[in-house]
Amino acid sequence: MTETVFVELCAPLAGHLWLQALLVTAGTCFLEDAARCGVSLLVATGHLGWGFAFACMTAGGMSGDIGLYLIGRYATSLLFRLRWVSPSRLEWMEDYFRHHAIKTVVVSRFLPGARTVSNAAAGAVRYPFPRFLLLVFLSTVVQSLLFLQLGVFIGETILPYLRDPRLRIAVFFLVLLMLLAAHRAFVRRRRLAPPDAEVAAGK
Repeated sequence: MTETVFVELCAPLAGHLWLQALLVTAGTCFLEDAARCGVSLLVATGHLGWGFAFACMTAGGMSGDIGLYLIGRYATSLLFRLRWVSPSRLEWMEDYFRHHAIKTVVVSRFLPGARTVSNAAAGAVRYPFPRFLLLVFLSTVVQSLLFLQLGVFIGETILPYLRDPRLRIAVFFLVLLMLLAAHRAFVRRRRLAPPDAEVAAGK
C-alpha cells in the first residue's frame, strides 16, 4: 500500500471519526513514512484536523515500536533455536545498549528500517521498558511534528504551483537529475577511496 492508496482510503471516512482514527493509527504503525506523508497531505488539504492527525500518528508510531520491543523480549529463545542470534551477539548488544541506548532508540526512529532492528534488540537485551517508552514517546512526537509541518508547508507553498502539468514534468526531471548526480558522486567517491578505507567500510 502506498501513500496514494492510503489517502484514497482516509478521505471518504471524514464522517466516521473512529474508523478514520483507526485507519490513520494502523497505517502509521505498519506503513510508517508512507502513511505519515499521506496524513500530512490530508492535513494540508483540510481533510484531517491537525490535532487529530498528530495524536493518531503518534499513537501509531509508538504502537509499532512497542510491538517490536515485545517481539524482541519474548522471542529471544526462538531466535536462539533458529540460530538467528548467537549468545555472543546478544552480549555485544547488551554492552552496546548500556552505552548508546538513547542515541540508538532516538536516531532509529528517523532512519527507515533501522527501528525494526534497534527496537527488537532493545527488547532482546531487556532494556528497561519505562525508559524505552519515554524515548519512543519523545522521538515519535518530534517526528510527527516534523512530518505535519513539512506537509503543511508543501501543501500551502509547493502544491499550488504543481497544478500545471508542464511544471510537474519539469520538477520530476529536476528531482531525477539530482538523484542521478548524487549517485554519480557517490560512485566516484567510492572509486577514489583508498583501499584501506574500502576494507574498513566493508567491515
